[in-house]
Amino acid sequence: MGLAVKVPRSGAEEARRRLAGLGLLDRGRRIMRDGEFVYIPVTGPVDLGFEVVSASLPASEPKAPEFRASYDVVGSVAILNDMDLAVEEARRLAELIMARHRGVRTVLQKVGEVSGVERVASFRVLAGDGVTETVYRETGCVYKLDVARVFFSPRLSTERLRVAAQVGENETVLDMFAGVGPFSILIARKHPSTTIYAVEKNPAACSYLLENIKLNKVEKQVKPFCGDAAEIVPQLDKQFNRVIMNLPYQSLKYLPMALSKCLLGAVIHLYVAEEREAGESVWESIRSVYAGLRLKETRVVKEISPRMVIRVYDLVVA
Repeated sequence: MGLAVKVPRSGAEEARRRLAGLGLLDRGRRIMRDGEFVYIPVTGPVDLGFEVVSASLPASEPKAPEFRASYDVVGSVAILNDMDLAVEEARRLAELIMARHRGVRTVLQKVGEVSGVERVASFRVLAGDGVTETVYRETGCVYKLDVARVFFSPRLSTERLRVAAQVGENETVLDMFAGVGPFSILIARKHPSTTIYAVEKNPAACSYLLENIKLNKVEKQVKPFCGDAAEIVPQLDKQFNRVIMNLPYQSLKYLPMALSKCLLGAVIHLYVAEEREAGESVWESIRSVYAGLRLKETRVVKEISPRMVIRVYDLVVA
Protein backbone atom coordinates (compact mmCIF):
# COMPACT_ATOMS: atom_id res chain seq x y z
CA MET A 1 0.00 0.00 0.00
CA GLY A 2 1.30 3.46 -0.91
CA LEU A 3 0.18 6.98 -1.66
CA ALA A 4 -1.48 7.98 -4.91
CA VAL A 5 -3.12 11.05 -6.38
CA LYS A 6 -6.76 10.51 -7.33
CA VAL A 7 -7.81 12.63 -10.32
CA PRO A 8 -10.64 12.59 -12.90
CA ARG A 9 -9.73 10.88 -16.18
CA SER A 10 -9.97 14.19 -18.05
CA GLY A 11 -7.13 15.70 -15.99
CA ALA A 12 -4.98 12.62 -15.55
CA GLU A 13 -2.34 13.36 -18.19
CA GLU A 14 -1.83 16.94 -17.00
CA ALA A 15 -1.49 15.72 -13.40
CA ARG A 16 0.99 13.04 -14.42
CA ARG A 17 3.16 15.58 -16.20
CA ARG A 18 3.14 17.97 -13.22
CA LEU A 19 4.08 15.21 -10.81
CA ALA A 20 6.80 13.89 -13.10
CA GLY A 21 8.22 17.39 -13.57
CA LEU A 22 8.45 17.88 -9.81
CA GLY A 23 10.04 14.47 -9.27
CA LEU A 24 7.03 13.23 -7.28
CA LEU A 25 5.89 10.46 -9.65
CA ASP A 26 6.58 6.98 -8.28
CA ARG A 27 7.82 5.12 -11.33
CA GLY A 28 8.05 1.86 -9.41
CA ARG A 29 4.26 1.47 -9.43
CA ARG A 30 1.75 1.53 -12.27
CA ILE A 31 -0.89 4.18 -12.98
CA MET A 32 -4.34 2.59 -12.77
CA ARG A 33 -7.87 3.60 -13.77
CA ASP A 34 -11.02 2.83 -11.79
CA GLY A 35 -14.21 4.06 -13.41
CA GLU A 36 -14.02 7.82 -13.93
CA PHE A 37 -10.89 8.27 -11.82
CA VAL A 38 -7.20 7.62 -12.34
CA TYR A 39 -4.76 6.77 -9.54
CA ILE A 40 -1.24 8.11 -10.06
CA PRO A 41 1.40 6.74 -7.65
CA VAL A 42 3.50 9.35 -5.81
CA THR A 43 6.63 9.06 -3.70
CA GLY A 44 5.21 10.91 -0.68
CA PRO A 45 2.72 13.56 0.50
CA VAL A 46 1.71 16.01 -2.23
CA ASP A 47 0.46 19.55 -1.59
CA LEU A 48 -0.68 20.56 -5.06
CA GLY A 49 -4.43 20.62 -4.62
CA PHE A 50 -4.86 16.99 -5.61
CA GLU A 51 -6.73 14.40 -3.54
CA VAL A 52 -4.14 12.04 -2.02
CA VAL A 53 -5.27 8.54 -1.05
CA SER A 54 -3.79 5.22 -0.01
CA ALA A 55 -3.84 2.81 -2.95
CA SER A 56 -2.53 -0.67 -3.65
CA LEU A 57 -1.07 -0.27 -7.13
CA PRO A 58 0.87 -3.04 -8.91
CA ALA A 59 4.59 -2.70 -9.54
CA SER A 60 5.70 -1.33 -12.89
CA GLU A 61 7.07 -3.76 -15.42
CA PRO A 62 10.86 -3.59 -15.58
CA LYS A 63 12.18 -1.41 -18.36
CA ALA A 64 13.54 -3.37 -21.27
CA PRO A 65 17.33 -3.20 -21.63
CA GLU A 66 18.58 -0.66 -24.12
CA PHE A 67 18.90 -2.23 -27.55
CA ARG A 68 20.83 -0.52 -30.33
CA ALA A 69 21.68 -3.40 -32.66
CA SER A 70 20.20 -3.59 -36.15
CA TYR A 71 18.17 -6.71 -36.82
CA ASP A 72 15.38 -8.01 -39.04
CA VAL A 73 12.59 -10.41 -38.18
CA VAL A 74 11.46 -12.74 -40.97
CA GLY A 75 8.66 -14.89 -39.63
CA SER A 76 10.10 -17.03 -36.84
CA VAL A 77 13.72 -16.07 -37.67
CA ALA A 78 15.56 -12.96 -36.48
CA ILE A 79 18.80 -11.81 -38.11
CA LEU A 80 21.41 -9.60 -36.43
CA ASN A 81 22.97 -7.55 -39.22
CA ASP A 82 26.16 -6.37 -37.46
CA MET A 83 28.93 -8.69 -38.63
CA ASP A 84 31.48 -7.05 -36.31
CA LEU A 85 29.73 -8.01 -33.07
CA ALA A 86 31.70 -10.39 -30.87
CA VAL A 87 30.00 -13.75 -30.44
CA GLU A 88 29.39 -13.22 -26.71
CA GLU A 89 27.68 -9.85 -27.27
CA ALA A 90 25.74 -11.22 -30.23
CA ARG A 91 24.42 -14.09 -28.11
CA ARG A 92 23.38 -11.69 -25.35
CA LEU A 93 21.45 -9.63 -27.88
CA ALA A 94 19.93 -12.79 -29.33
CA GLU A 95 18.41 -13.63 -25.95
CA LEU A 96 16.95 -10.11 -25.74
CA ILE A 97 15.46 -10.48 -29.22
CA MET A 98 13.80 -13.77 -28.30
CA ALA A 99 12.40 -12.20 -25.14
CA ARG A 100 11.06 -9.24 -27.14
CA HIS A 101 9.61 -11.28 -30.03
CA ARG A 102 7.74 -14.29 -28.70
CA GLY A 103 7.28 -15.77 -32.16
CA VAL A 104 11.02 -15.91 -32.90
CA ARG A 105 12.44 -19.44 -32.67
CA THR A 106 15.88 -18.87 -34.22
CA VAL A 107 18.28 -15.93 -34.04
CA LEU A 108 21.09 -15.68 -36.59
CA GLN A 109 24.03 -13.34 -37.01
CA LYS A 110 25.08 -12.36 -40.50
CA VAL A 111 28.75 -13.27 -41.00
CA GLY A 112 29.01 -12.76 -44.76
CA GLU A 113 27.31 -10.41 -47.22
CA VAL A 114 25.02 -11.54 -50.01
CA SER A 115 27.20 -13.02 -52.74
CA GLY A 116 27.35 -15.49 -55.60
CA VAL A 117 24.89 -16.19 -58.37
CA GLU A 118 22.37 -17.47 -55.83
CA ARG A 119 22.45 -14.20 -53.80
CA VAL A 120 22.82 -15.85 -50.40
CA ALA A 121 24.37 -14.41 -47.23
CA SER A 122 26.25 -16.42 -44.58
CA PHE A 123 24.97 -16.77 -41.01
CA ARG A 124 25.78 -18.32 -37.66
CA VAL A 125 23.14 -19.56 -35.22
CA LEU A 126 23.11 -17.56 -31.98
CA ALA A 127 20.01 -18.85 -30.19
CA GLY A 128 16.93 -20.98 -30.60
CA ASP A 129 16.37 -24.22 -32.45
CA GLY A 130 18.43 -23.29 -35.52
CA VAL A 131 15.60 -23.82 -38.01
CA THR A 132 15.99 -21.26 -40.81
CA GLU A 133 12.93 -22.13 -42.88
CA THR A 134 9.96 -19.96 -42.00
CA VAL A 135 6.71 -18.42 -43.20
CA TYR A 136 6.61 -14.65 -43.53
CA ARG A 137 3.50 -12.52 -44.04
CA GLU A 138 3.60 -9.12 -45.71
CA THR A 139 0.85 -6.89 -47.10
CA GLY A 140 -1.70 -9.67 -47.34
CA CYS A 141 0.72 -12.12 -48.97
CA VAL A 142 2.44 -15.15 -47.47
CA TYR A 143 5.94 -16.36 -48.34
CA LYS A 144 7.61 -19.60 -47.37
CA LEU A 145 11.41 -19.37 -47.50
CA ASP A 146 14.69 -20.41 -45.95
CA VAL A 147 16.71 -17.32 -45.04
CA ALA A 148 19.95 -19.34 -45.23
CA ARG A 149 19.30 -20.51 -48.80
CA VAL A 150 17.61 -17.57 -50.54
CA PHE A 151 17.75 -13.79 -50.71
CA PHE A 152 14.91 -11.96 -48.97
CA SER A 153 14.76 -8.52 -47.36
CA PRO A 154 11.77 -7.40 -45.28
CA ARG A 155 13.22 -3.88 -45.52
CA LEU A 156 12.05 -3.69 -49.13
CA SER A 157 8.37 -4.05 -48.20
CA THR A 158 7.69 -0.34 -48.77
CA GLU A 159 9.47 -0.47 -52.12
CA ARG A 160 7.44 -3.48 -53.20
CA LEU A 161 4.25 -1.59 -52.37
CA ARG A 162 5.48 1.47 -54.26
CA VAL A 163 6.13 -0.52 -57.41
CA ALA A 164 2.86 -2.45 -57.16
CA ALA A 165 0.94 0.82 -56.82
CA GLN A 166 2.29 1.97 -60.21
CA VAL A 167 1.15 -1.10 -62.12
CA GLY A 168 -1.78 -0.52 -64.45
CA GLU A 169 -4.56 -2.88 -65.42
CA ASN A 170 -3.76 -5.56 -68.02
CA GLU A 171 -0.03 -4.93 -67.81
CA THR A 172 2.47 -7.64 -68.67
CA VAL A 173 5.37 -7.54 -66.21
CA LEU A 174 8.81 -9.15 -66.29
CA ASP A 175 10.40 -9.83 -62.89
CA MET A 176 13.92 -10.78 -64.01
CA PHE A 177 15.32 -11.74 -60.60
CA ALA A 178 12.20 -12.81 -58.75
CA GLY A 179 13.60 -14.62 -55.71
CA VAL A 180 10.78 -16.26 -53.75
CA GLY A 181 8.28 -13.97 -55.48
CA PRO A 182 7.60 -10.90 -53.30
CA PHE A 183 7.31 -8.42 -56.20
CA SER A 184 5.49 -10.78 -58.57
CA ILE A 185 2.99 -12.14 -56.06
CA LEU A 186 2.13 -8.75 -54.57
CA ILE A 187 1.47 -7.32 -58.03
CA ALA A 188 -0.67 -10.31 -58.94
CA ARG A 189 -2.72 -9.99 -55.76
CA LYS A 190 -3.27 -6.26 -56.19
CA HIS A 191 -3.91 -6.33 -59.94
CA PRO A 192 -5.77 -9.50 -61.00
CA SER A 193 -5.71 -8.49 -64.68
CA THR A 194 -1.90 -8.48 -64.88
CA THR A 195 0.38 -11.24 -66.13
CA ILE A 196 3.81 -11.56 -64.53
CA TYR A 197 6.76 -13.54 -65.88
CA ALA A 198 8.96 -14.40 -62.88
CA VAL A 199 12.51 -15.62 -63.52
CA GLU A 200 14.81 -16.98 -60.80
CA LYS A 201 18.22 -18.67 -61.07
CA ASN A 202 18.69 -19.98 -57.51
CA PRO A 203 17.09 -23.47 -57.47
CA ALA A 204 16.09 -23.17 -53.80
CA ALA A 205 14.51 -19.76 -54.34
CA CYS A 206 12.69 -20.96 -57.44
CA SER A 207 11.32 -23.94 -55.54
CA TYR A 208 9.90 -21.55 -52.95
CA LEU A 209 8.63 -19.29 -55.74
CA LEU A 210 6.60 -22.18 -57.15
CA GLU A 211 5.22 -22.98 -53.70
CA ASN A 212 4.41 -19.35 -52.90
CA ILE A 213 2.52 -18.90 -56.15
CA LYS A 214 0.21 -21.70 -55.03
CA LEU A 215 0.01 -20.47 -51.42
CA ASN A 216 -1.18 -17.07 -52.66
CA LYS A 217 -3.49 -18.52 -55.33
CA VAL A 218 -1.98 -16.57 -58.23
CA GLU A 219 -1.23 -19.51 -60.54
CA LYS A 220 -3.20 -17.94 -63.39
CA GLN A 221 -1.24 -14.69 -63.28
CA VAL A 222 2.36 -15.54 -62.35
CA LYS A 223 4.33 -17.60 -64.86
CA PRO A 224 7.53 -18.93 -63.20
CA PHE A 225 10.78 -19.74 -64.99
CA CYS A 226 13.58 -21.51 -63.12
CA GLY A 227 16.94 -20.65 -64.64
CA ASP A 228 19.35 -17.89 -65.63
CA ALA A 229 17.69 -14.70 -66.87
CA ALA A 230 20.50 -14.36 -69.42
CA GLU A 231 19.27 -17.57 -71.07
CA ILE A 232 15.53 -17.41 -70.41
CA VAL A 233 14.65 -13.78 -71.16
CA PRO A 234 15.92 -13.77 -74.79
CA GLN A 235 13.71 -16.79 -75.47
CA LEU A 236 10.53 -15.16 -74.19
CA ASP A 237 8.23 -14.37 -77.10
CA LYS A 238 6.78 -11.38 -75.31
CA GLN A 239 7.14 -7.61 -74.95
CA PHE A 240 6.55 -6.06 -71.54
CA ASN A 241 4.95 -2.96 -70.05
CA ARG A 242 7.16 -3.14 -66.96
CA VAL A 243 10.45 -4.79 -65.98
CA ILE A 244 11.72 -5.25 -62.42
CA MET A 245 15.50 -5.65 -62.10
CA ASN A 246 16.26 -6.28 -58.43
CA LEU A 247 19.85 -7.49 -58.76
CA PRO A 248 21.70 -4.44 -57.39
CA TYR A 249 25.30 -5.51 -57.98
CA GLN A 250 24.81 -6.75 -61.54
CA SER A 251 21.62 -5.17 -62.88
CA LEU A 252 23.37 -2.72 -65.22
CA LYS A 253 24.85 -5.50 -67.33
CA TYR A 254 21.36 -6.91 -67.93
CA LEU A 255 19.88 -3.58 -69.00
CA PRO A 256 20.35 -4.10 -72.78
CA MET A 257 18.50 -7.42 -72.53
CA ALA A 258 15.66 -5.80 -70.58
CA LEU A 259 15.36 -3.00 -73.13
CA SER A 260 15.04 -5.53 -75.95
CA LYS A 261 11.87 -6.82 -74.29
CA CYS A 262 10.22 -3.47 -73.55
CA LEU A 263 7.26 -1.89 -75.26
CA LEU A 264 7.38 1.83 -76.02
CA GLY A 265 6.47 3.63 -72.79
CA ALA A 266 7.45 0.68 -70.61
CA VAL A 267 8.88 1.31 -67.15
CA ILE A 268 12.05 -0.35 -65.88
CA HIS A 269 12.68 -0.46 -62.13
CA LEU A 270 16.47 -0.72 -62.04
CA TYR A 271 18.12 -1.37 -58.65
CA VAL A 272 21.79 -0.42 -58.33
CA ALA A 273 24.26 -0.76 -55.45
CA GLU A 274 26.32 2.43 -55.46
CA GLU A 275 28.12 4.97 -53.31
CA ARG A 276 25.71 7.21 -51.43
CA GLU A 277 26.50 10.36 -53.43
CA ALA A 278 26.86 8.67 -56.83
CA GLY A 279 23.24 8.84 -57.98
CA GLU A 280 23.64 11.66 -60.50
CA SER A 281 26.79 10.21 -62.06
CA VAL A 282 25.22 6.76 -62.35
CA TRP A 283 22.21 8.19 -64.16
CA GLU A 284 24.47 10.24 -66.45
CA SER A 285 26.40 7.11 -67.39
CA ILE A 286 23.15 5.25 -68.12
CA ARG A 287 21.79 8.12 -70.22
CA SER A 288 25.02 8.43 -72.20
CA VAL A 289 24.68 4.82 -73.36
CA TYR A 290 20.89 4.52 -73.61
CA ALA A 291 19.61 7.77 -75.10
CA GLY A 292 16.08 6.41 -75.38
CA LEU A 293 15.58 6.26 -71.63
CA ARG A 294 13.94 8.95 -69.51
CA LEU A 295 14.39 9.14 -65.74
CA LYS A 296 10.97 9.16 -64.07
CA GLU A 297 12.12 8.91 -60.45
CA THR A 298 15.09 7.83 -58.36
CA ARG A 299 15.35 7.17 -54.64
CA VAL A 300 17.41 5.29 -52.07
CA VAL A 301 15.56 2.14 -51.01
CA LYS A 302 18.08 0.59 -48.62
CA GLU A 303 21.30 1.46 -46.82
CA ILE A 304 24.06 -1.14 -47.07
CA SER A 305 26.72 0.72 -45.10
CA PRO A 306 27.57 4.33 -44.22
CA ARG A 307 28.99 4.72 -47.74
CA MET A 308 26.91 2.35 -49.84
CA VAL A 309 23.20 2.32 -50.68
CA ILE A 310 20.80 0.57 -53.01
CA ARG A 311 19.06 3.07 -55.26
CA VAL A 312 16.19 2.47 -57.64
CA TYR A 313 15.98 4.20 -61.01
CA ASP A 314 12.50 4.24 -62.55
CA LEU A 315 13.26 4.48 -66.25
CA VAL A 316 10.75 5.09 -69.04
CA VAL A 317 11.42 3.70 -72.52
CA ALA A 318 10.74 6.69 -74.76
